[in-house]
Amino acid sequence: MDIRIHTIYLLSVLLLWILVYHAAYWVIALARDSSLVCWSVGLLGVSIVSLRQPTIWRLLAQLCGGALALACAAYTSLFLLVPPPIPGLDRSTSTRVLAIGIPVLVLSALHLAGIIRERRHPLWGEARVLSVVQRGLATGARIYFTPAGRTFLRERFDVTPAEFMRMVR
Repeated sequence: MDIRIHTIYLLSVLLLWILVYHAAYWVIALARDSSLVCWSVGLLGVSIVSLRQPTIWRLLAQLCGGALALACAAYTSLFLLVPPPIPGLDRSTSTRVLAIGIPVLVLSALHLAGIIRERRHPLWGEARVLSVVQRGLATGARIYFTPAGRTFLRERFDVTPAEFMRMVR
């Protein structure tokens, strides 16, 4: 068995896997959240600000959706693309499960650790809105307020989103 690794190609594929996982994870988080205030996109990733703590079922759906998207991307890039980033990789079922399972387990475990940390040290409501918006502004992220978020800012602080972001700065 002659296994070679195309390093730059593999690194770009790994980056793509991470992006696919996070995109699926956050799309599920954004879908049908009635308490969503805003979301931000920056160099450090995506942040979502919700007034209420998500249910266990939504968190499980996020983890499973991200894992499924990552598994599909990993399988496609390792076993269907020509040339693959790791030519000579054995095509047995155990090798496929291992090659796909490792990245899925690593990224899901990292997100699960973050979920557990948020559950142990919760920060919800106005404090979370202030914290995430301030962190987003400090890192140069773009912040997008939802209609429910604009209503929340008007009722709670009597400000518009632009005024709120100037105030938080």
